[in-house]
Amino acid sequence: MTFEIWIAFVFAASANILAPGPAIVLAIRNGLSLGMGKTIYSTLGNVVAIGCVGLAVTLGLGAIITTEPKILSVLRVLGGSYLLWLAYQNWQRGMISLDHLSLDDEDATDTMGDARINTNIADTDSIRRSSASSRQSQRSAPYLFRQSLLVGLTNPKMIIFLLALFPLFLNAEVATTPQLLLMTGTFMGLSFLSLSAFAYTAVKLSRLIRKPATVTFINKFIALIFFGFGSSLIYFGMTTI
Repeated sequence: MTFEIWIAFVFAASANILAPGPAIVLAIRNGLSLGMGKTIYSTLGNVVAIGCVGLAVTLGLGAIITTEPKILSVLRVLGGSYLLWLAYQNWQRGMISLDHLSLDDEDATDTMGDARINTNIADTDSIRRSSASSRQSQRSAPYLFRQSLLVGLTNPKMIIFLLALFPLFLNAEVATTPQLLLMTGTFMGLSFLSLSAFAYTAVKLSRLIRKPATVTFINKFIALIFFGFGSSLIYFGMTTI
């Protein structure tokens, strides 16, 4: 693969990666709720999923799907079902919380030695900190990684895109496996940069969001987005089975 062809692949891959999808919504949600430190694990989960799909394409997934096209339909239904579950979680439980911001602010205040904080406020603060800690424990690094990995692995859009994109940039006169691995690695790197950028932007915006009503609206809105993605995948999956 020449440098010119690789640059063309980078532009084509970037156009797909920047298109709105479940992975971007998930990165924004986690960025708003958890900050950049933990959201990076979610990003890594998606990148690993891309690597797995790229490796599968390299090993001949295209031939299998051509023989049994219903595999993609099943993936659509599975992926759509998981997105509906994420929609339910966001709608019912309000998965976005800005507790980590208030805790950071209070820690800064504590270092200033404000002697006016009385015992009752301290007790209330302890209870709220315990609640926030419980919420954060439900978003551990392994959980975030597995969640994003599952979203990526059950995303037929990525499989179809890689199956369609990779052949366009292959040079048939040289070994194809190194070229496919290079494109897979490039796609993983671009995805990591893109999702990190979306998450970082969400982290910055989260500090402007303080009103509980605004947080509730965002939770409901993201739930509707997941519902839309999930319903569409299930619909197209069921109609092609």
